Amino acid sequence: MDWDLCKTFVAVAETRSFAAAARQLRSSHPTVGRKIAELEGQLGIPLFARSNEGLSLTSQGRKFREHVDAMAAAALRAEAAVSATGADARGVVKLSIGATFASHWLMPRLGPFLRAHDHIQIEIITHPFPASVRRRKADVVLRPVDSGEENLIGRRIGRLGTGFYASRAYAAGRRLPERRDEWKGHSVIGFADRASNERLARWSDLITRQGTVVLRCSSQGDMLAAAKAGLGISALSCFVAAEDPDLVRVAPQKLVSVADLFLLAHPDLVELPAVRAVIDFVTSCAREDRVRLRG
Repeated sequence: MDWDLCKTFVAVAETRSFAAAARQLRSSHPTVGRKIAELEGQLGIPLFARSNEGLSLTSQGRKFREHVDAMAAAALRAEAAVSATGADARGVVKLSIGATFASHWLMPRLGPFLRAHDHIQIEIITHPFPASVRRRKADVVLRPVDSGEENLIGRRIGRLGTGFYASRAYAAGRRLPERRDEWKGHSVIGFADRASNERLARWSDLITRQGTVVLRCSSQGDMLAAAKAGLGISALSCFVAAEDPDLVRVAPQKLVSVADLFLLAHPDLVELPAVRAVIDFVTSCAREDRVRLRG
């Protein structure tokens, strides 16, 4: 059976849409539809049914997905068994990491690692975040939640602090809030993508509820740019905002949210030399920067 057809099947099952699966696979809607039709023709069964919520798996489709998941796990074990026979760290390692964390924290540290491991190529995946390790969209994931349902292994490598920040221009000539009842009259930059920042967005909304939300952004990069432009006060990662000379911290001792950072990998990949090298590198960086990351 063509494994490419199975990957297309999994993408459609996850997204419940040919169009969304095409975006995920960097393909086209007609190509995805053709591959699903080809797979259903080979199997002689319908895999999907249309509903008001999109495409859903038929009973045969659900059974087939169980087998596809088993095939993916077997392929992963085979790759790990073969790769582990070599002592050299080599190959491509896909690291899933938040876009802000990648650009502001990881990138400045990568040079020495890549020069010391010239047989390793790191593939940085910031979208979608977090990428699924179980589906082989990533080998290692750095995220603020634990293993969840993916049966991953790893550890907490640090804590990530978040505080409220405003530009010096915004702060000039006005009193910044120190308590929750002092936000009235202040402009607030909120979260547009609450699905990926639910806890942080809820915390921000609670603290700033007496202020006026003038803008919502779906990325930390845009929230940072909005705060620097003087548009209002925004919740930002301390390790980014604290090093920007144009920004000042609002209520530095009181308005801080801290999340654990977990570095996770598939149990069948974690001992591959290349994957282990990347895990050890990221862990070491986090330990060295633990105070900065906490804010």
